Amino acid sequence: MKQSGVAHIIDGNSYYTLERFTDVPVILASEGLNGFKHENFSSTDTERLSVFPYGPSSGGMVESVYFDILTQGEKIEDVRYDTDFKNRSIKISGLSMNEGLLRMERMNGVHAASYSTLFCQICEKGMNLDVPEGVELLRVAMMEAERISSHLFVASRLTGGASQNIAHMNILLLREDLLRAIASVFGHRYFFGVNRIGGIGRPVNLKEFGKKVRLISDEYVEIFNTLMDSRIFIDRLDKSAIIKGEHSSGPALRGSGINRDGRNFHRYYEGLDFKATTSEGGDALARFIVRSGEIVESVGIIERAISRIGEIKTGSQGVREVEGTISGGFMETPSGDASMLLKIRADKIESIGFRSPSILNMEAFAESIPASTFADFLFGYESLGIWISEMGDLL
Repeated sequence: MKQSGVAHIIDGNSYYTLERFTDVPVILASEGLNGFKHENFSSTDTERLSVFPYGPSSGGMVESVYFDILTQGEKIEDVRYDTDFKNRSIKISGLSMNEGLLRMERMNGVHAASYSTLFCQICEKGMNLDVPEGVELLRVAMMEAERISSHLFVASRLTGGASQNIAHMNILLLREDLLRAIASVFGHRYFFGVNRIGGIGRPVNLKEFGKKVRLISDEYVEIFNTLMDSRIFIDRLDKSAIIKGEHSSGPALRGSGINRDGRNFHRYYEGLDFKATTSEGGDALARFIVRSGEIVESVGIIERAISRIGEIKTGSQGVREVEGTISGGFMETPSGDASMLLKIRADKIESIGFRSPSILNMEAFAESIPASTFADFLFGYESLGIWISEMGDLL
């Protein structure tokens, strides 16, 4: 299935989809599906202006992606992108639920906790499994630590692009300290192998983990305050790639002043008492401010979750056979809300529907960058935390 603006499954004559921030599949008409922006520039545009091909090596970007940038000197007139230039397809259908979990966990390794949790909860829902509260809270702690790591990475990309070299290296050091702490507690830097359907795969010791992430957060706040006093840094991000409205996800959405956080709608987070971080600017600076605020909020969530976790037994629950059930769910990943539908028959994944936050954020980026200068391109793109790895086809 090629991803689109909504997670969906076509089952016979029925079209199942999920509204955002919900986990109950609904049946809709099939028209209106959003696709990628693959349209070509008009001949009028290309006669008047220059088409600047950018990629697939894409300079300093982390992943391969192809852009055509329509320019008139320094000013960007339009952008087209092709995320299929280096296509990444992952086969999930036909696999057992445990095999599917293994692949979903590795779809975007740096967000493995979020995607493995999303997959597990949908399978558990489809099988009517009762998952211990301690397991759900442990998943929250994992995802919030992952959120801190992801936001630190984006902050390092922005500070590096702005030549704030001391801040850049110190943020990378903080992220490395966090990843080592995660590896010590969970057995893997990116939480591989921890989630199991109905349980967890290995014992964890959370005794000092809350204290460690608190120290990392406190050090980051000092760096953040220094950066916010830097006119040079502020000028590079201010008014870059302005996004308004709801057609974006995660920090991009909340950086547009919209108080919409999937965690507020998810039962895992009930009673954990946190405040969604928002900013009004809609630009790269606003998204940086949101991510920085979320680092602090995530520490509090981790501490409260850990305080409620009792003894957790390792191992997963037995897989129950299910006959043609379609179940759905969503999760607020560090980049934004992801939605998934699974059709399960016996213990196999018959079909899958998926929509990653990077789908929405790439479209929002392409719409926001015209009228900017080429210097704004890097900061607009990096501030969105887009991952091409999670935009591929799920089959």
